[in-house]
Amino acid sequence: MRPNTIICISREYGSGGHEIAEKLSEDLGIKLFDKELIARVAKMADVSEDYISQREEAGDYAYIFGVPIGHPATTPMDECILTPEKLFVIQSIAIRQIAEQEKSCIFVGRCADVILQKLPGCHSFFIHSSEAVRIQRIMDTENVSEREAKRLMKKVDKERASYHNYYTKIKWGHPSNYELVINTGRTGIDKAVKVIESYLEE
Repeated sequence: MRPNTIICISREYGSGGHEIAEKLSEDLGIKLFDKELIARVAKMADVSEDYISQREEAGDYAYIFGVPIGHPATTPMDECILTPEKLFVIQSIAIRQIAEQEKSCIFVGRCADVILQKLPGCHSFFIHSSEAVRIQRIMDTENVSEREAKRLMKKVDKERASYHNYYTKIKWGHPSNYELVINTGRTGIDKAVKVIESYLEE
């Protein structure tokens, strides 16, 4: 793996994408930014971490006029309402700052694959699986019924796709937008990790 390596994981709900990111972080010795990113965004926006967590990748933005990626967040937060657009701009700034400071790091979701796509050493991967495999995984990890797992899967995937498509104008999950698309229903989690690691080594 090269010294400056940024890994962006996009994932269907229940595919194991976050677990893959955690294992990559442990194996490669580079930091996964998740809770720390939330804390940084919350501080920049002057709101609580819970507020950020509840609104990340949510689909409640469609009624607001879009702000292009890279648009400066110039209005002080105490003088305006923190709209989803402004939150996205702040989060984009935080992701870029982390990538520039850390050199090597891992992000899961949050449109990081598009926000950082022009940076040298940035690699994007999409993790997916069959509905049956994902439903079973959600049932196991969230301790919910099959019916509830299916409902959650469809709801979360729809929100993630809508969020990504709206802000980036790039279709979420389309194979042409990623370096590798991995089906964890076929590979399992550990082999998916090894596939990514082998790809980065080469």
